[in-house]
Amino acid sequence: MSYNAPNHFSHKLEFNLNRLPAKISDRTRWQFMLPGLIFGLLLFVLGLYEILSGFKYTNANVAEVAPAGDLPLYQPLLGPVTFDIVFMILGLGMMTAAFFSYIRYRKFIFDGKTMIIGDRPVFGKKRIVQESIKNYLGVRFRIELFQTGFINCNRYIIELYHKNPERIVPLYISTSPHNVRRLWKEYARYFELPALINTDEGLSARDIKNLDKSVKEMARLGYVTDDYDSYARLPSSLQYVRKKDKIVIKRQNIWDIYNIIGWIGVAFVAGILALATMQIKDGVAANSYSFYLLYALNVLLLAAALLLLFRKEKLVLKKNKIVHTHKYMTYSTKHNEIFKDDIEAIDVTQNPATGRCFVSIISDERTITFGAKLLIEDLRWIKSFLIHEVIK
Repeated sequence: MSYNAPNHFSHKLEFNLNRLPAKISDRTRWQFMLPGLIFGLLLFVLGLYEILSGFKYTNANVAEVAPAGDLPLYQPLLGPVTFDIVFMILGLGMMTAAFFSYIRYRKFIFDGKTMIIGDRPVFGKKRIVQESIKNYLGVRFRIELFQTGFINCNRYIIELYHKNPERIVPLYISTSPHNVRRLWKEYARYFELPALINTDEGLSARDIKNLDKSVKEMARLGYVTDDYDSYARLPSSLQYVRKKDKIVIKRQNIWDIYNIIGWIGVAFVAGILALATMQIKDGVAANSYSFYLLYALNVLLLAAALLLLFRKEKLVLKKNKIVHTHKYMTYSTKHNEIFKDDIEAIDVTQNPATGRCFVSIISDERTITFGAKLLIEDLRWIKSFLIHEVIK
């Protein structure tokens, strides 16, 4: 499946159309850019200061314990200067990425009939185009899974949909699912356009009059059917546990390219720590503050990576609600929950950025996403099972 999905820059955006002409800018907010810029500058300055012998010192009053000629010549695999250069390169890379992310942007102006789009890329000239609102096909809602390091997050996007991805207009972007479906309905009614959503069967249009109805109501009206087969084989990627007062669906550990890259990163960090331990043991970096800072950062990164790589997600179906939990090595956390009567959609949706599909459970105020690494057939089984449990 392939969907037109532009890469929006914002993580928080809302197009306010109460007063015309309305204007908005889609660009990386300084809150996301500033930490990278500051941390990158600190790394660069720290590495530069270290390489210029800012932290090095000698003490002439300390007596020589043994003649220098009697000491074995030690050549470390990675000298302190190597770590200084790594600090400087990382710092420059972070500052450059932050700067580029800030100078690029897209601006949108809506006068009630025409959308004016201005695009300012990192390199090249600014481009301006105009598009009649009559050429837009609907208001699309999609959930985009994006990864920041080892952390997976959701970005909830409502956009004015056009066949040409360069003409698609972001209306609302947030990392919080709160009220996103309500806003989707409000934008669809404002533009008097169909409500669109990406599903496993393609771009699906929803009648605005049915957007306020729950799955139970839609089933009573015949728009949603219960096609769950209780004799169908349970997908091998799932664990199904029936308890006294609940049903638990667990996702098995699934390996993909992201897991492999993650474990390669863990192995790389572990290797750095091993080499660093040898440096400390031989006293090479005894007076290098930047060396110990890098060592501490790598230890924290390794611990966080292992914790996240062993994380499992579960759906817990209780009598009146569905609970989404994350299970780590020694504990579980409740990530989200939705009452069954409030559920307005259960779909298999796709993240256009990665091509992955997942099950989305949506109410007016909340959204649960589950099974981003599962096969499409397994996700359809989950969808069918959840609909059965909700409307029975």
